Amino acid sequence: MVKDYSELNEEHKDILLELGNIGTGNALTALAQLTDHPIRMELPAIKIVSIQHLSTILDQGSDENAGVAIKVEGNLECVVTFMLNEHFTKMMVAELTGEGLEDIHGMNEMQQSAICELGNIMCNSYLNALAAMLTLSLDVSVPVLACGSSEEIFDTFSKDYRDEQPEVLFIENTFSYSEQEVVSHILMQPKFESIQEILGRLED
Repeated sequence: MVKDYSELNEEHKDILLELGNIGTGNALTALAQLTDHPIRMELPAIKIVSIQHLSTILDQGSDENAGVAIKVEGNLECVVTFMLNEHFTKMMVAELTGEGLEDIHGMNEMQQSAICELGNIMCNSYLNALAAMLTLSLDVSVPVLACGSSEEIFDTFSKDYRDEQPEVLFIENTFSYSEQEVVSHILMQPKFESIQEILGRLED
């Protein structure tokens, strides 16, 4: 019986990569429709990352991020977080609301709503691909927004799961938007039993 992410074999990783490709493709198609801008996507990178190393990866160049999380229940119990760095957050606020943003901690209600909707689209696109491929029934919460360092955001959303799993499924998306290269991340932190549920279905 597989006990944690460290025991994933290459077949499991290949399937998770395909899930990431499908989910990210769906998400960026929705983003292009939302912003009315064409988007060119590179293949996503999917990694298993230790929680203690997340800030080293995510906070390069800036220690400020916006994170949108949804809690998942049903066949799979986890928290999925869409993480945007400060630059990307400001770009999306301007694009979606027509308003400039000086400080991501000072977003008004409309700006917060726009970023929440963006995160909701990105997280659910991945989850819908996962649910379809593995025949999972998922119940998802409304999106919740938090700003700060990646560690602060992750602790806010995943503190109830941290003791069960020291690692997180980490999906890095790189794409060209309005002639700029931007990077976003989707972090998936499941409960222990949910990892076994996913892997059990992959092995069937």
